[in-house]
Amino acid sequence: MKLWLKVIIGVVVLVIVIIIGISAYLGGIATRVDRESITIDPADLGLEYENITFPSREDHLTLHGWFLPSPNSEEIIIILHGAESNRCDINVNVMGIAAELISLGYNVLMFDFRGHGESEGERISAGFHERKDLWGAVDFARERGFEKIGVLGFSMGAATALMGAAEEPDIDCVVADSSFADMEGIMEGEFTERTKFPGFFITPVLYMVKIMYGVDFTAVKPVESVPEIAPRPIMFIHGEKDDFVPLDHAYRLYQASQNPDNILWIVPGAEHVKGYITSPAEYINRITAFFDKVLK
Repeated sequence: MKLWLKVIIGVVVLVIVIIIGISAYLGGIATRVDRESITIDPADLGLEYENITFPSREDHLTLHGWFLPSPNSEEIIIILHGAESNRCDINVNVMGIAAELISLGYNVLMFDFRGHGESEGERISAGFHERKDLWGAVDFARERGFEKIGVLGFSMGAATALMGAAEEPDIDCVVADSSFADMEGIMEGEFTERTKFPGFFITPVLYMVKIMYGVDFTAVKPVESVPEIAPRPIMFIHGEKDDFVPLDHAYRLYQASQNPDNILWIVPGAEHVKGYITSPAEYINRITAFFDKVLK
């Protein structure tokens, strides 16, 4: 073999090795979670609660959360927080929503997704593995004797709720606040924000993430899950001024759901997951009317 050909082959191999190495490094960054500490608990709002743990379904990670009872109530709402937050999700004011639901006759289950808050795990997968955490919460609720189960999710939690409900018939209804329709629609912006590298690295990074962590981001498509939830109803909520998940994702989800009982509410003036903060009274009125109709 001629020297110049050996040099070319060597350079090509070196470039491939460098790309694989950088992609593996970026894959670690893209799936890593910076944990937020729990800075508030239900007692701060005068609420009774129980510290709980339960395993995720299938891979049995230990998840930490709270069970908040509502006297003489037989219905439970499982609340799912967004990415890089925790069960409190201060940006959403989840505790305020939970307090309102309890006062209106709903038990509430709040927990930290894997890799978040106090739960086990180290990686985020935009709902791909987090579905197992939701299913674990459903198992917990069923073991406590609850037969009427609703889910309220925010952002990644909303996407997880949609994908998880499609495969879990014990979930009776879903309120999905600020869900994306598919990861591809927001992947490049999220990738460059997390890694500070240009978008052309996405393809090799996704390949390495799948190999290293068993996460297939290209399969995270709530828009393909929503038809499977019918006839169980879904309420979609989206902020009019959401600049993280574009508004067209909400319309795509609603149109794909193929259920006349589903509801779409675009919150005027609201940014990403800020529907309750923007219009608290209307938000609670709308979601409880939806839950009441299905669960009560």
